[in-house]
Amino acid sequence: MTENQESTETFRVAVFADFTCPYSYLAVDQIDRLAREYDLKPLWRPHWLHPDTPPEGVPREDNADTAARDERRHAWFKEMAPEQYPRIRFPTKRQYSFYAFEALEFACDYGLDFAYKTAVYDLMWTEGADIGEQETLLAAAERVGLDPIELKIALDERTYAERALDAVKQAHRIGVMNTPTIFLGRTRINGWHYYEVLQSVMEKQGMRPREALAS
Repeated sequence: MTENQESTETFRVAVFADFTCPYSYLAVDQIDRLAREYDLKPLWRPHWLHPDTPPEGVPREDNADTAARDERRHAWFKEMAPEQYPRIRFPTKRQYSFYAFEALEFACDYGLDFAYKTAVYDLMWTEGADIGEQETLLAAAERVGLDPIELKIALDERTYAERALDAVKQAHRIGVMNTPTIFLGRTRINGWHYYEVLQSVMEKQGMRPREALAS
C-alpha cells in the first residue's frame, strides 16, 4: 500500500444534512464530485432541520413575507448555482424527513447509502416527489439497486427508527447547527461553500486528486 492510499483510506469526510434543505441539495453534487476526484467514501448523516414537522408535512404559507423570502432565495440560487438552478423544483410544503433518515440507515447496511442519498435528493428537488411518502423512498431504493420490498418491510416495522434517531442525536451532541455541516478531515465547514473552498481544505491537509497523483 502506498503512502497516498493510506492517507486516502484514513481521511474522513462526513456531511450532516437534511434532505429538505435546499443548500444541502446543492452540496450533493460537490460531495459526489469530491468522492470521485479524491477516491473517497463520504459519510452522509442526518441533521433533522424541522423535527416539529408531522409526517404529512406542513403547507407553505401564502403571504407577502413568504413571497419576499422566496424571491431572495431564487435570486441567490440563480447567482450561486446557475447550472443547478434550472433543474430545481422547490417543494410546495415543508416535507417530513425522518422516514428518509430511516431508509438511509437501511441503505447503509448494504453499502449503498451514498448513492441512495443522491437518489432521494434528486427525487425531491428535481422531480417534485414527497420524501415523506413511502413510494418516494422505495423509488429511490430501486434506482440504486436496493430491494424496495425489503425497504418497505423495514419502514413498515420501523426497523431503523432507533438507529436514525441515534444519528440525529449524534448531530446534536457534536453541536451541528448548520445544514449542511461538512467535516473534511480535521476541518469543519459550516454551510454551503464553493467547490474550490472544499478543494483548498483538502489540499491544505495533503490530499491530492487521483488525476494529479497519476500524472
